[in-house]
Amino acid sequence: MTTADDRVTPDGSERESEEYFPDDAAKRAGVEVWFDEPNAPDAGTGDDRPTPPAPPPVVIEDGLISKRLRRPMDLVRFLIAILAMAAIGAIAYFATSTTTGLGTDLTEASRRLPDPIVLVLNVIAGLGLLTLPVAAAVDLLVRGRGRQLLDALLGLFLSAAALSTMTYVVEQYGSARWQIALAGSVNPQDSPFLPLLGGLVGFITVARLMARAPWNILSATVVVSLFAVSVITGGTTVAGIGLSVLTGWAVGLAVRYALGTPTTRPSGGQVADTLAAAGLPVSVLRAEDVTDVGRRYLGVRTPEDSTLEVYVLDRDLEGAGLAQAVWRSLRLREATPGGFNMRRSLDQRALMTYSTSHAGVPTPRLLAAREVGPDASLLAYERVAGQTFDALLPDELSDTALDNAWRALDRLQRADIAHRRLTADHLLLGPDDSVTLLAVGEGTIAAGDVVLRIDIAELLCTLALQVGVDRAIASGRRVIGTQALTRALPVLQPVALSPSTKKAVRHDKQLLIGLRDQLIEIRPDAEVEHIELERIKPRTLLMIIIGSIAVYVLLSQLAQVNLMDLFANAKWEWLIVAVIASLMTYPGAAWSLTGFVPEKLKLIRTIAAQLAGDFATLVAPPTLGAVAINLRYLQKSGVHPALATASIGVSQVGAFLVHILLLLGFGVAAGTQQDFSFEPPRGAVLAGAAALIIIAGAFLLPPVRKIVWDRAGPLLRQVGPRLLTVAQQPWKIVEGIGGMLVLNLGYILCLAACVNAFGGGLSFAAIAVVYLTGSVVGQAAPTPGGLGAVEAAMAAGLTLAGLDSGLAFSAVLLYRVITFWMPTVPGYFSFNWLQRNNWL
Repeated sequence: MTTADDRVTPDGSERESEEYFPDDAAKRAGVEVWFDEPNAPDAGTGDDRPTPPAPPPVVIEDGLISKRLRRPMDLVRFLIAILAMAAIGAIAYFATSTTTGLGTDLTEASRRLPDPIVLVLNVIAGLGLLTLPVAAAVDLLVRGRGRQLLDALLGLFLSAAALSTMTYVVEQYGSARWQIALAGSVNPQDSPFLPLLGGLVGFITVARLMARAPWNILSATVVVSLFAVSVITGGTTVAGIGLSVLTGWAVGLAVRYALGTPTTRPSGGQVADTLAAAGLPVSVLRAEDVTDVGRRYLGVRTPEDSTLEVYVLDRDLEGAGLAQAVWRSLRLREATPGGFNMRRSLDQRALMTYSTSHAGVPTPRLLAAREVGPDASLLAYERVAGQTFDALLPDELSDTALDNAWRALDRLQRADIAHRRLTADHLLLGPDDSVTLLAVGEGTIAAGDVVLRIDIAELLCTLALQVGVDRAIASGRRVIGTQALTRALPVLQPVALSPSTKKAVRHDKQLLIGLRDQLIEIRPDAEVEHIELERIKPRTLLMIIIGSIAVYVLLSQLAQVNLMDLFANAKWEWLIVAVIASLMTYPGAAWSLTGFVPEKLKLIRTIAAQLAGDFATLVAPPTLGAVAINLRYLQKSGVHPALATASIGVSQVGAFLVHILLLLGFGVAAGTQQDFSFEPPRGAVLAGAAALIIIAGAFLLPPVRKIVWDRAGPLLRQVGPRLLTVAQQPWKIVEGIGGMLVLNLGYILCLAACVNAFGGGLSFAAIAVVYLTGSVVGQAAPTPGGLGAVEAAMAAGLTLAGLDSGLAFSAVLLYRVITFWMPTVPGYFSFNWLQRNNWL
């Protein structure tokens, strides 16, 4: 850039004039152009000397930009490489014939290439393998990147070492199937992997040759040539070659992420120059902090005496938070992933700012959006004076301030714009109690109804955490009205809130309960909607994984059993008894519920709800599915949600006590019989005794007792008053306990009938002990319907009780078909019938 002392024109000739004006186009190009204007004396001195240029801005960064950094996208690419390696390995192993045949076809086809082409490929591969690393090393040294060269050589060595180790493991310890899948044969001369190819890919990755021209073309040409030559010569399958390339890439990315790479971020001086080019020159530019996507600066403009808030989006940080965002998108139905590309993030933030400004929402004004070289962009906002809500005490927030926060949200709602992060640090209180919304860049335009409701719930929780539930709800009612405020009720769930609000709500466990209760009280006539926000729950994901394992184990067992022979060999009279006993359980389950509900319930509908619960256990653990169905059924039957929860709690506690008493009673009865022998392994006995001692010892510790009471206390406080209400009607107690007895005895009789259907000779008491023990295991298992766990526990129990293992498995399988699989069909129709009639 030329200065006032140079006084030259673009062609290099000296100017006669002393006055200059910066031309806009030249300014953007980085050149100050001088213009002739004779007889223009300086206003301050009266002579013809030029006005000195403004001093350069003072940039304060304090080491904010590190010389080396870990790029989030490197970690993302590393995970992609690992997944691709696992996929190729699985395909090569399980489809060995297909992959081997594909490799053979490619080898035969490539050998038909003209000899000159094969010669050229060999020359490029051979020379490139030797000269490409050397040439790249010289280039890195010339550019002063000696540290990066050492890192690249380390990546080359580690990649080659990893592939050599994998080759040794496959050759020495791998099965013949693995050797055929990767090497094409069991011949020791055929190598399953190519360490040199993988090492070269690792070097290219760490040296970042693919990011610079013409090195990207040269690197791709050499790697493709090596790949083609390897296919032509054979000795390694396509899967082995692909795994070699991916291993080199993965190791290179791991080295690059672990050691860091040289930064390409523009300096604060470049940011100041970009602001000046945008017509926003600053005298001081001070770095404030590092954000998820870049940096934040404060710029002081001396002539205007104003302050800018500048956000720099760095390409180095592309991909930050990607894993969390992907998980949130998979888990939640209304999650909107942010822009993880620098350009998309810039567009998103600018669009949201202009949209909210057009809607009249109080937000900081966007003054400029500019690119700062190829690796960064900036957004310059007008800084608004004030304090964020999280820095204020409750008495410092007046009702006017709370009302202004709701007014800002109301303008967002009317424009169908969702903020998505209405936390206390994004609400700025001005000197006149005005409220400005910050961080609107991650919001959504044309938002759906559920997302808009979540914004109301978020602001409601934020204000309640700051000033209490009463003031937050009162302010919301004054501004947006009761009807609009109660729209937040179905989405007042921790999973819907932003991470900071969710964390605060978890510390104040009564906050959501208080908000829900007051919202229901201010509009008791409104029907409470149910909005399922989660698409996949962590527990559901765990259930899918464990359920898949259980199904695999069960199917492997079923493969050894002929179902036709199983039912053909069973005694049909006992099958009829088993089916009748299974049918007995449904009235028993209905009575066990209605016995603890003082309100009158229709028996037929209640039985249908129990059948629907059997259908629900296909996708949920047995207790969880039945409880959810019963809770929904009671609410639809006119029982208050809190009373419905308390009734089910009483029922569950009663069922647990009856179950324990039956287990003790039948255990004593079975132990007094001479033909009953139960000799568990000594290790299991010792482990059980140790577990009981540890549990008893843990209860002696006050923190453990506090944790147990914190979890069980609320349930007991709900169960106690409800139990007293039910106790005033003795016949209800008899109905509930009688239903539990019928339920358990029906299942025991069904299992006994299945055992006798195959000629088993166990006593009824022994079978009862096996059922009661196995059902406990099934209730604890996280798989749908206790799948896998019930079969294993009951089959093992019958075998230990003296039944033949094959007969025990057949009896348990028949029992599960009758009590678990068959009821799902009528359960499906019951579920739909209850929903059609609005009873569920």
